[in-house]
Amino acid sequence: MKCYDPPLPGETTTSIRPMSTHTNPGLRKMRRVATGALILCAAGAVTCRLAAHFAGMAWLGWPGAFFEAGMVGAMADWFAVVALFRHPLGIPIPHTAVLPKNKGRVADSLATFISESFLTEEQLGPRLRRIDYAGFASRWLQGNATMIAARATAFAPTILDGLSDEEMTALLGERARDLIRQSKLGPIAATALGIALQNGRDREIFVSVLRSAGTLLEEHRTTIQEKIAEEIPLSGDMLRGIPFGRELAGPLLDSLRDSLAGTVAKKTIEKTQTTLEEAARNPQSSLWNAFDKRLRELIENLKSSPEMTEKIRTLQDTLAKSTMIEDFAQATWREIKTFLLRDCAAPSSLVRRKIEEAVRSASNQIMENEATRKEINAFVGEEVLKSILTAKPHAQELITSTVNAWDSQEMATRLEGTVGRDLQFIRLNGTIVGGLVGLAIHTIFWALQL
Repeated sequence: MKCYDPPLPGETTTSIRPMSTHTNPGLRKMRRVATGALILCAAGAVTCRLAAHFAGMAWLGWPGAFFEAGMVGAMADWFAVVALFRHPLGIPIPHTAVLPKNKGRVADSLATFISESFLTEEQLGPRLRRIDYAGFASRWLQGNATMIAARATAFAPTILDGLSDEEMTALLGERARDLIRQSKLGPIAATALGIALQNGRDREIFVSVLRSAGTLLEEHRTTIQEKIAEEIPLSGDMLRGIPFGRELAGPLLDSLRDSLAGTVAKKTIEKTQTTLEEAARNPQSSLWNAFDKRLRELIENLKSSPEMTEKIRTLQDTLAKSTMIEDFAQATWREIKTFLLRDCAAPSSLVRRKIEEAVRSASNQIMENEATRKEINAFVGEEVLKSILTAKPHAQELITSTVNAWDSQEMATRLEGTVGRDLQFIRLNGTIVGGLVGLAIHTIFWALQL
C-alpha cells in the first residue's frame, strides 16, 4: 500500500509525495489490550462451559454469562471499529471500509466543518485583535536594523543601475521647474530680509557691499582711467589738418590727456573710496540712510507690490524655461548617483548608518507611542481577519483537494492513527459493558427461574 503526504505549496494535488508508514505506539498498545480482553473472554466462556458441563458447577453460569456476553460485545465493537477504516478480515462486507469509500464526502465535510467552525469572525476576531503586531514589528526592526541597512546598501547599486539616467534627469528637472514656478519667492525674500533687518545684519550687509565696491574700484583703476580718457576732448588727431602738427604736438596732447585722465581717475576713486569708508564707519551717513530706506521699501514691495510680484513671476518663468535647469538636473543626478555608489561600497557607509538609525528610530517610535501601536494593531488585526475570511473558499478547496489527493487507504490509516487509540477503548468498554449486560440478563433469568 502506498502512503502519501498532502501537496506542498506550489505542488498540484496530483503530485503527491510518498510517505513512510508508521503505527502509532499508543494505538498499537491499546489494540493489544482490547484484543487480549476479547481472547480472555473467549477463553473464559469456553472454560466455564466445559467446567459446568463436566464438573456440574452450576455457579459458573454467572461468570460464563459475563464472558460470553463480553465476547459478543468485543466482537461487535471490533467489527464496528474496523469497518470504519477497512473491510474486516479483508472480506468486502457491505457498508464496511466506510471512510475509504466515502473519501470525497469526508473531504467535503471536513473542509466545511473547519471553515464554518474555526474560520469565522466569532472565533478568529477576538484572538487576532489581541495580537500585538506593532510590538512584534518593533522588536523585529530593533533586532534586525543592522541587517536591514546592510542589505539595503548592498542592493542599492543594483537599483541605481536599473534607473535610467535620462528619466531621472528629466524627473529632477521637472521637479526643479515646479519648485521654481510654485515658490513664492517674493514673500520668502521679504521674510529673509526682514529677519536680517531685525537682527542688525542689514548694517553688516551694507558695510560688506561698500567694501566690495571699494575693492572693485581699485581692481579696475586702469579701465576707469581709459574710460575717462575717452571722454576728454584732447587728442593728436585734432592737429591732423596742421602741417607737422600731428607729428610734433600730437604726442604731447595724448600725454596730457592720459595724465589728466589718470589724475581724474585717481581723485575720483580715492574720493569715492573715502566716501564709502566714511559711510561704513558712520551709522548716520546719508548713504546708509538711503540704503536702509530702499531696503525697507524693497521688503514692503516684495510682500505686497503687484508690480514686484509680476516681475518675480516673470523671472521665475524665465528661469524655469532656461537650459540651466537641465544642466543643473544632469549634474545633480550625476553627483547623487556617484555619491551613493561610492558611499554604499565604503566600510563606514553614511547611507548605511542613516538607514540603520532610521530603522531604530521607527522601532522606538512604534514602541513608545501607545496611540500609534493601537492604531497599527487595530489596522493589521482587521486586515488579517479580512484576508482569512476572504480566503475561506480557498481554504476549503485546499482541504478538499488535499484529502482527495490522498490514497484511500492512506487516509484511513491517517485517521486511524489519530483517533484509533480512543476507538480501541471503545472495544475494551464494549467488552466490559457487554459482559455486565450478559451477567445482568443471566441473573434476571435465574431470578425468574427461566
